[in-house]
Amino acid sequence: MQNKQLPFFLIAISIILGLTLPVLIQDGMFMDGMLYTCVSKNLANGIGSFWFPVFSKYGFGGLQTFHEHPPLIFGIEAVFFKLLGNGMYTERIYVLFTLAITCCLIVSLWKYSNKDKIEATIGWLPMILWIMVPVCFWSFSNNMQENTMGIFILLAVLFYLKATTQRSFLFLISSGFFIFLATFSKGIPGFFPVAVPFIYWLCLKKINVRKLIFQTFILAIIPVLIYAILLCFNDARESLSNYFIKRVLHRIGENPTVESHFYILGRILVELLPSIGFTAIIFFIFRKKIAFQKERVVLAAFFILTGLAGVVPLALTMVQKGFYFIPSLPFFAIGLALFISEPIAAWAGNVLNPIAIGRNSKKGLTIFSVLLFSAVIIFSASNIGKKSRDADMINDVGEFGKIIPEFSAVSISDHRWNDWPLQCYLIRYHNISIDPTNPANEFRIIDKNAPDSTVANYQKVELPTLQFDLYRKK
Repeated sequence: MQNKQLPFFLIAISIILGLTLPVLIQDGMFMDGMLYTCVSKNLANGIGSFWFPVFSKYGFGGLQTFHEHPPLIFGIEAVFFKLLGNGMYTERIYVLFTLAITCCLIVSLWKYSNKDKIEATIGWLPMILWIMVPVCFWSFSNNMQENTMGIFILLAVLFYLKATTQRSFLFLISSGFFIFLATFSKGIPGFFPVAVPFIYWLCLKKINVRKLIFQTFILAIIPVLIYAILLCFNDARESLSNYFIKRVLHRIGENPTVESHFYILGRILVELLPSIGFTAIIFFIFRKKIAFQKERVVLAAFFILTGLAGVVPLALTMVQKGFYFIPSLPFFAIGLALFISEPIAAWAGNVLNPIAIGRNSKKGLTIFSVLLFSAVIIFSASNIGKKSRDADMINDVGEFGKIIPEFSAVSISDHRWNDWPLQCYLIRYHNISIDPTNPANEFRIIDKNAPDSTVANYQKVELPTLQFDLYRKK
């Protein structure tokens, strides 16, 4: 039955790639994604270590080494740089890898939740509802860390469901281990699957309170025990201390990004509007064929509440960004899909059934899916060599790299020290660090044609730059 749905899966894959690949294949990336790429590339090339990764030789955030996040994702992405080299497509291949794994896990979770039902065959439906969320396809176009953390979150929930339905303690331990990996990827937000036993008890009523408490304890104690073991080692203890005390607590206390604790709740609603709207339209079209079965409704509630469990805790601090809730989006998609899965499964089955509608319908759908996939690939390929953002800056960095030796330090105007995209591109492509301590390095970068008294002892290097000028000491 799964193979019969291949045209729909190909359409879903085409939509997913169509929303990500045309941007991902171009040069240019959001600052955070480029920052993580630089750290991972440095780690792969022997600059820094797993517990003490490095962004720049001049440190980051007041620390010599990079501790904005736990080190797991840097270590994983560094493996890709080890295997594939330092070319600009390495991080993009890594993003596609996380995208593919996430899609497979969404389908696996969907099939497991709809076992022995015809709806199990339409795993492409939650995939489409998931990628329709704007911040979702944006995140997978920019190498955000939440992409990888989301994989571990999905695995934690999937193994919890397996542990509960199959009465397997090993699966429960596995779920706890994946919660640890989620927290080791992006910190405290990775703990939210610990709430899943309570949500399962609340919605499905298939476990008693005693089992709820036991399961919650196991899911919480596994990562705690692993961290306790890690803290016995000096490097791990110092690294995790730097992350939690010097970075997390510092950011929460001094660097708010929003004015209201409720910002994140409004943001998730806005981001989900395309998926909710699509679900509402399908629901209206098939309203006479939809039967509100209690089992399906409570299962949908379980997944939607699981998604909310990944969003609501973010409101506890004033450090909030839309992409922080990326790991929760698959659960919203699955929950919404459950409301319309019955008529969609029947409709899809009829479209692919030569007896019900005719042989030409399946053939036409197959041809359409292949053409759509081909069009997405061709359009994406046409963007090779283009820049999705920061075009002038990337051009200038390329020109600077022809003159400035690799691993050099350059001076810069004071107001440009916090120009993180510039720092990232210089490090990513040429291993050039901006030196905030020395205004008189051999090379100095200033805004193009801007008056700057610090270049009195420098001579301008004539380059076809667009945003910056390069000066060399006389």
